[in-house]
Amino acid sequence: MVKRHLLTGGTIYRHAWDEHPAEAMLIADGRVAWLGAVQDAPASDRVVDIEGGTVLPGLTDAHVHLLAVGQARKQISAAGPDSQSLGAYLQRLQEVHESLPADEWLFGGDVNEQLWPEKRMPDRAAIDAVVPDRPVLLRRFCGHVAMMNSHALEALGLRPETADPSGGQFDRRNGALTGIARERAAELVFRAAPRPADGEIAKSTRQVMDDLSRAGVTAAVDAAVGFTFGFEPEWAIWQLLRQQGDLPLRLGFMAQIDPGTAEELSLEPGRDPWWQWRTLKIFVDGIIGARTAALHGRYHDVVGSGHLMHDLADIQDFVHEAHRRGWQVAAHAIGDRAIDVIIGAIASAQAACQREETRHRVEHFGFPDPSAFQRAAELGIIIVTQPSFIPRMADAWPIALGDQHHRCFPARSLIDAGLCVAGSSDSPTGALSPWEGIQAFVTRRTASGKQMAAQETLSVRQAVDVYTNGGAVAMQHNGWRGTLITGMAADFAVLDKDPFSCSSEELGRITSRLTVVGGRTAHDPEGIW
Repeated sequence: MVKRHLLTGGTIYRHAWDEHPAEAMLIADGRVAWLGAVQDAPASDRVVDIEGGTVLPGLTDAHVHLLAVGQARKQISAAGPDSQSLGAYLQRLQEVHESLPADEWLFGGDVNEQLWPEKRMPDRAAIDAVVPDRPVLLRRFCGHVAMMNSHALEALGLRPETADPSGGQFDRRNGALTGIARERAAELVFRAAPRPADGEIAKSTRQVMDDLSRAGVTAAVDAAVGFTFGFEPEWAIWQLLRQQGDLPLRLGFMAQIDPGTAEELSLEPGRDPWWQWRTLKIFVDGIIGARTAALHGRYHDVVGSGHLMHDLADIQDFVHEAHRRGWQVAAHAIGDRAIDVIIGAIASAQAACQREETRHRVEHFGFPDPSAFQRAAELGIIIVTQPSFIPRMADAWPIALGDQHHRCFPARSLIDAGLCVAGSSDSPTGALSPWEGIQAFVTRRTASGKQMAAQETLSVRQAVDVYTNGGAVAMQHNGWRGTLITGMAADFAVLDKDPFSCSSEELGRITSRLTVVGGRTAHDPEGIW
């Protein structure tokens, strides 16, 4: 068995800031054993010529909905070339409806009404007009909004008198349900609807992990176990995947349960390097697109300021209990009010129970007040951001936020404040490839070609560091993963282009020719390893 591989024939960056990259790297027993000039290389069992490739430490997607991406791929997408308007998408649904067996639901996804000329989501009446006699359930690309026809409402037992759940809303018009459900109401809908067999979901989720590996990703955090079908059904699917083995990524998980439920299920924080279980997730507010992100002010185009998903006391209790029991808190917070609430809760929890290396996380940090940067930095909060939201959403932010939209999804200001930043996709909401995210960090170009808040752009090296070292720090792996120096895990990718010399257009299309995790091959289409 070959144990000592010597990589040569390319450029080997130890980290994003390496200005004198190595010519060769020795891998032994799953770790980096040596780096340097090829003429100084120690003995090896095999020499691997990467033929001009560029080596980087493996990237981390610190916030991705792996299971939800797999599920979305089985739905009728609203993002294809045949769905460039609401009318075209409805026609596509009608065509699929006519080809399905009579007793099946029709599921659709990727709805982003801001990209359509009509600028509105399909409601009950619109869907009924094309699919009148089978249940239809559509999912907005963010996962926070559901759209249903009359048959789906009936099948799920939803009526005009159905009460709105705490933190959610069933839209109504003249007292009648419109078929649109938001936040916690949408969550209840998705959990109650039929779903494929566990084995089928596991297979599609594995394919998503393989796609990340093809982009050079070696670790990922599933951002909310429980977000799509509920915690216990989803955790059972993850256990099935673990039993099947040979997964291409180091995995971390955020459980969308409260600390009390975790205790009832006998779950405790754990740090297996391949299967990390140490994070509890809370949604503090909603999203800008649905006008449910919690703001201090009001939205520019509607009456309202969004809302918190839970009572303030419940948010504080969640954070205090999770902190006290040794969990890492991951808090979805987009609006400035929500961000201030979660920073305050973390500060209070830390004051009540001092812990070192908590590394609590704020997911998104989408529309922060300028005062939030320093407050978060002083608490050691990690910011997990999604740069590919800019090309996907930013053209719509001025509509929602007016002349304050430039505050959305900062990047350079986070780094300048001394915050640790981890890059992520939040796919299916954002682009799955980290390279599209890195490109968005560097260009901050919207879909229309405008540059949003140019002062927030990052250099390529900063952007790569966020996806390599930043992701490792967020998972508390940085002591042994995230850079390629002697003794660190052999988690790396051989890329088809050098990100530090290629154009910004090429940057978003980079792929991996070889991805290795802990010295094991995860992706090797050319048979390099």
